[in-house]
Amino acid sequence: MAKVLILLANGFEEIEALAVTDVLRRAEIETVLAGLCEGYTASASNICIIPDTTIDRVNASEFSMILLPGGQPGSDNLKADSRVGRLLRQFNNAEKLIGSIGSATTVLAAADLIAGKRVTCNHSCKDKLNGGIYEDKAVVTDGNIITSQGPGTAISFALAIVARLCDNHKAASVSSAMLIRDVTREHRIWDDRLFNSTIQALVGALEMKDSFIQGHARRVTEYALSIGSKLNLPEAEMRDLYLGSILHDIGKIGTEEKVLNKPESLNLREESLIREHPLKGTLFIAGIENLNQILPTILHHHERWDGNGYPGRLKGEEIPLHARIVSIADAFDAMMSNRSYRDGIDQQSALSELLALKGTQFDPLIVDVFIECINDSPFEMKDFSYYF
Repeated sequence: MAKVLILLANGFEEIEALAVTDVLRRAEIETVLAGLCEGYTASASNICIIPDTTIDRVNASEFSMILLPGGQPGSDNLKADSRVGRLLRQFNNAEKLIGSIGSATTVLAAADLIAGKRVTCNHSCKDKLNGGIYEDKAVVTDGNIITSQGPGTAISFALAIVARLCDNHKAASVSSAMLIRDVTREHRIWDDRLFNSTIQALVGALEMKDSFIQGHARRVTEYALSIGSKLNLPEAEMRDLYLGSILHDIGKIGTEEKVLNKPESLNLREESLIREHPLKGTLFIAGIENLNQILPTILHHHERWDGNGYPGRLKGEEIPLHARIVSIADAFDAMMSNRSYRDGIDQQSALSELLALKGTQFDPLIVDVFIECINDSPFEMKDFSYYF
């Protein structure tokens, strides 16, 4: 039968220690709390508990796993005690499970147990992992190391341990009895890739209206993301840039097909209808949960650096960054694509046109960055669903 040792030092985080203990005992896993000294151990909030035993009385061979709750100064007190380091290495050498939550992952780092391993911890500690590879996830498992981020992830952490020491059925049973929402199951029903596929299907429906823009949205997205990557945009911004790029022309769903496919020059009425698509796209997306952040990209991707664009006549850095990026990617692909009213031009001519319009139509810095991207490597179509 599995048996878990939890070490407690003065200053431990209550939820990380006691919530995990509670879940493990509900799963009928024998769980022993061991203090670093005799008597009570005080938590970070000065809640005092009397552990089951002390670290000096522990026989490591009796346990399947050792677990460290975080908290401050609890984690520092664990780290400063040489007995803790020796015990951790003893468990690791025996290939037994080792767990930490919150700042306690730094104790594993100090014992040189996580170099090259994927781990997580409290965000404030991610630069103290001594070679550990930080992942921004609630629970991360790599080999015999199981880590978690903090108090808010304690239940998920404990259930992951139950699944590892017992099985998934036991973890599900405990979770159900505690009335915990099965977030994993919800994600199986409505997962990120399904959402992404729905968006791409919507873009495909738009492209069916205009045979001359087949693949345009995906190419614009690829170009825009290459710029975002070169600018070192964080992952959340890259996701939003992806969404704004792939949906930048979605407002054209509300534009007459005969206008979109007209082989002659547009008259004033028709040009006005075309210029409505950023606003129509914005209205189309407005109110959809989790998409409001991309509205400025859709609305302003036809603004100009000199202020003569539409619909807001924004100028320079008044134009949202993502809209400036999409504007260049959109124009570049449009110039090289055949349209009902003209043939496309070659890549070098399109790049020359971008350079000619630097500082008037386009953000000069973004143009330079995009040209670097083009020169770095050829483009290949990708599945961008990993941005979700």
